Amino acid sequence: MMNTAQRLPVLMYHRVGEPDHKRDVYCIHPDRFAAHMRALNKNGYQAVSIEDFDAWRNGAKSLPQGAFVLTFDDGFTGVRDFAAPLLREMGWPATVFLVTGKLGGDSNWQVTVDEPMRPHPLMAQVQIRELIDHGFSLHSHSAQHHDLTKMDPAELLKDLLESREAITALSGRPATYLAYPYGRHDEKVRSLARQAGYVAAFTVESGFNRPEVDAFRIRRLDVFGTDTPAMLLRKIRLGSNDGRLTNLLRYYVQRLLETR
Repeated sequence: MMNTAQRLPVLMYHRVGEPDHKRDVYCIHPDRFAAHMRALNKNGYQAVSIEDFDAWRNGAKSLPQGAFVLTFDDGFTGVRDFAAPLLREMGWPATVFLVTGKLGGDSNWQVTVDEPMRPHPLMAQVQIRELIDHGFSLHSHSAQHHDLTKMDPAELLKDLLESREAITALSGRPATYLAYPYGRHDEKVRSLARQAGYVAAFTVESGFNRPEVDAFRIRRLDVFGTDTPAMLLRKIRLGSNDGRLTNLLRYYVQRLLETR
């Protein structure tokens, strides 16, 4: 009898390619990304689609132990160039959250005082369509990648509707999931996301997801380009963004003390 998952992690990647500099933690080198996927596979983990995750969350589907969801924010070209061929070979699905107002452009929101990284190219429509053949789902990361909590309600609703409609037209499938830009959300954002027709939304808050998780506060684990495969495995085992060995040891010591 199959052991079924009681909690599911969602992994969050951004750019796959050559990092600009050592502080560019949101970019992972293709070789390291491949090492991550091999390590997960070797240790009994299996990527499942975002749609299967939602069915599991709603009690309509069982998933095996080791199931996880693989997501990429923004829609950088490296996802198509480097990640997609490997994932297709492995038979693993994934989701890209697209910034629909910037398709074929670049990540100009990164050129700020707080994030001094140069912009990088985002996939155009023709590249995005290729991902569907690779088993990817396409969903929304908003239209303009603004901080949604700071937007006027009318502007925010327009942004969310436009993004949803653009992805649905592009993929031919309903776009019903949202990843909050910068992970920022509040009651206004969540309410208007529901009004715009989204059924769930993903945060950057770490931890596991259980079936009873708030649909508009789904947790994700932040995967950095500096994470070794061993660090990634510790993150996914602990449901933590801290993949250091000391964090794992701290966890086991705490468990030991709780059983005494």
